[in-house]
Amino acid sequence: MRVIVTAGGTGGHIMPAMAIVEGIRDLRPDAQILYVGTNRGMEERIAGQFRLDFRGIDALGIKGKSPRQLARAAVVNLSALAKAAGIVRAFKPDWVVGTGGYVTGMVVLAGFLGGARCAIQEQNSVGGLTNRILARLAKRVFLAYPDTAGVFPERRCVLTGNPVRKSISRSLRKGSGECLLVLGGSLGASSINRAAVHALKILKDQGLNLRVLHQTGEKDLEEVRRRYGELGIEAETHAFIGDMSPVYAGARMALCRCGGLTLSELSVMGVPAVMVPYPLAADDHQMGNGRYVEAHGGGWVIPDSQLTPERLAFELGKRFFDDATLAQASADMEALGLGNGSTLIAQEIAGV
Repeated sequence: MRVIVTAGGTGGHIMPAMAIVEGIRDLRPDAQILYVGTNRGMEERIAGQFRLDFRGIDALGIKGKSPRQLARAAVVNLSALAKAAGIVRAFKPDWVVGTGGYVTGMVVLAGFLGGARCAIQEQNSVGGLTNRILARLAKRVFLAYPDTAGVFPERRCVLTGNPVRKSISRSLRKGSGECLLVLGGSLGASSINRAAVHALKILKDQGLNLRVLHQTGEKDLEEVRRRYGELGIEAETHAFIGDMSPVYAGARMALCRCGGLTLSELSVMGVPAVMVPYPLAADDHQMGNGRYVEAHGGGWVIPDSQLTPERLAFELGKRFFDDATLAQASADMEALGLGNGSTLIAQEIAGV
């Protein structure tokens, strides 16, 4: 069995592809898998970590571009398609599986033209532009959330949840956890970082002390540390946390954005969340992700425009110390199955 996986641009696209690789290897240890990504460095490094052969090509996006940028993108992408076609001819895959990023478009199209079965995986509640186009060519569209907008061909869709790495495992979680996990640091999360610090001061003044683990992102690390110190709040702060497994295992509740992968990892671990959707996300997909989780009992949404220290302190104070509410929200978050995609997608690809 021969499979090409393709993803590029961000970890939110790349890591689901790696989780699919893990799932396929569990079912078919003899499978030959090739990863095709961009030449920006991150993809090749991650491919090496997962013991994958790698091929890199350059591709450019088209959404929201000027006529001049579109012309350049057309030239670059035609070249990328030609290179992808050569890779497909040489590798002869049974399947080409794309998980997002502009490079995915060229590789999946090349796979389709080369006679391979093609699949795409959509991580969010609103399909991205590349995936909406590729869905017309795909044999399978693997969804993390129901396609309520109807942008994908229904007969090709399978609701699987997102593929999540094996290292994120519910078996690691013992009890209900103890700390508030604040996940700032992604694009636009400074609003969470600022509000969290001052909300925790409000709670402290009310006699409510939370154990805090705060991932700030590199840009905000020193400022957040300084403010915690000035306000007399004890918090463990990091710019970035490489291994999230033990962090999730010790979390009682999370405060986070609503990226598809983040919510899927929280779902696997049964960690409920106060969610603040990134307001500039394409097609407002983070709001859709968060509202879906909220509607099924796994967390609570605060729109970014309403994120004040006072509102956040109220929500944290109301939820964090209520054992019964958190236990139910944890069970509901896990029951959503947002992170069950690895095995289900691998079964489909491997024909099990």
